Amino acid sequence: MNDECFRAFLIDTLALWHVRGTVEAGEAPVVAVILTQQGTTVWIERPGAGTPLRWLARWRRADEAPGSARTLRPRACASVVGLLNALRAALDVERGSPLRIAPAPDSA
Repeated sequence: MNDECFRAFLIDTLALWHVRGTVEAGEAPVVAVILTQQGTTVWIERPGAGTPLRWLARWRRADEAPGSARTLRPRACASVVGLLNALRAALDVERGSPLRIAPAPDSA
């Protein structure tokens, strides 16, 4: 997925989660910068070649200092699903109820 498509995916994700904010291109290696109306800033990086992990996420909430631990030490995510979990935590988005699929009961 190229960077532009990835940012469009993040815009759709924010809309789905009802999070008001913007998604902008970042300065390399940052692929996207998310700025929310609540003041949270999230930086998403795509590590260079040869790195076993695919994504790095770091964030700072409005009430945190610029040199906070989350800003200095990013959360490593091995997949887009992991990255979405990190974003959900950063943006305080409720997970909701999981969907469970089960076989229909026997009607004997």
